[in-house]
Amino acid sequence: MRNLYLISKEDLKNLIKNPMWLFYGTLFPILLVVILGFLGKDSYGNEVTSYDYYGITLIIYSILMSGMTSANAFMEVTIRKPNMRIIYAPGNSNVIYLSKILSSFIFCFGCHLFDMIFLYLVFDIGLHAVPQILILLGLTELFSVALGVMCCCIFKTEAMANQILSIVINLLAIFGGLLFSLDGYGEVVRGISYLSPAKWLVKTSFSMIYDNDFSWFFPTLIGISLATTVVFIICKITFRKEDCIC
Repeated sequence: MRNLYLISKEDLKNLIKNPMWLFYGTLFPILLVVILGFLGKDSYGNEVTSYDYYGITLIIYSILMSGMTSANAFMEVTIRKPNMRIIYAPGNSNVIYLSKILSSFIFCFGCHLFDMIFLYLVFDIGLHAVPQILILLGLTELFSVALGVMCCCIFKTEAMANQILSIVINLLAIFGGLLFSLDGYGEVVRGISYLSPAKWLVKTSFSMIYDNDFSWFFPTLIGISLATTVVFIICKITFRKEDCIC
């Protein structure tokens, strides 16, 4: 546990020192909300404005994209030499991928909490209004960063992992209605959208915030928990310490 703590602390420092990841984690989601909210302000009502819609959906989208941060924290070129020292040091080499998951989770969720607070103060978007929202988004964040590490373990390079993640997550985001609502395209399209886990997250979040309806919370929570468990198991099975230094 001590090794995990020490390595995670160094990984977290590396993430915080990287201005690009800070921008991508904090300012980029806010800019997306401001731009898309402004462009779509005439297409939404007064109760749920365009800023409300995109404030929730784009935070979920940003959380799902956190896997790209963990993938870079795991196998970026500049990280390979420190990984080599850890591999040849006494102790369990599994702390290499576990530390990347832990540090990426802390960094990304911290960035997204900042975004939520900012969006509440400026646009009154109540992402924090229900404690269950933070639980759901926190678990989704853990799943996302673990997924990024899992892709690195499978495909052996962060470049390939990021390409796969980008394609998969953007498809899930489009079909899940994160970038624009699909509810106006008919019953068939609406039914297809529910095949995307992103749609479940959006549906659950809006139901809890605006309808005080928690019926979707536990099914969604259980689904994400099971998916996260599977991802951790695959990481353990596919991780090879030699891949971190090639």
